[in-house]
Amino acid sequence: MHHFSAGGLYNGLILLTDDETRSYWDHLTGEALHGPLAGRRLPVWSAPITTVAAALTRWPDATLSRSPGVGLKGRFMQWKHGRPHRGNFWLPPGFKRTMGALDARQALEAPGLAVIVDGDAAFFPLNTLAQPRSARVGDRDLTVAIDPLDHSPFAVDRDGERPFQVFTRWYGAAFTWPDLRLPEP
Repeated sequence: MHHFSAGGLYNGLILLTDDETRSYWDHLTGEALHGPLAGRRLPVWSAPITTVAAALTRWPDATLSRSPGVGLKGRFMQWKHGRPHRGNFWLPPGFKRTMGALDARQALEAPGLAVIVDGDAAFFPLNTLAQPRSARVGDRDLTVAIDPLDHSPFAVDRDGERPFQVFTRWYGAAFTWPDLRLPEP
């Protein structure tokens, strides 16, 4: 068993550190990047992004809990940083110094959906998803769209299964999956 906390930044993304071995872990891939457990992988899964209103519409009997208040600093960061699809973008001091060479095919702050199937990684910029679109990632035919309830992007196959996917900024996806493709719109 591991107990994790934020341990630093690498390529503008948070690295997790486990208390037991002090190894550093990529929070998106589950891979230990440095330390005694370097090269090992933990299982990962997608965590869908939604809103309270959308969750209650989908699951009317759901019990929702609220975390403690974020405090003044947290509220400032939420205001300053904004929601990914609202166009506000700000990186805290020091983030860019942790980044390697940027992939210039998209603006570093461009929000979108990274979809990964059997090592094939594709990025769907949010501004290309005004209409649902079809795409093949790995061996799966997918529909990539914006959810009408919570306005978040998602990918689903014809059986209703969702592959591993992350709503992120371009830089996070491009640094995490170096062979990331941009499918034709």
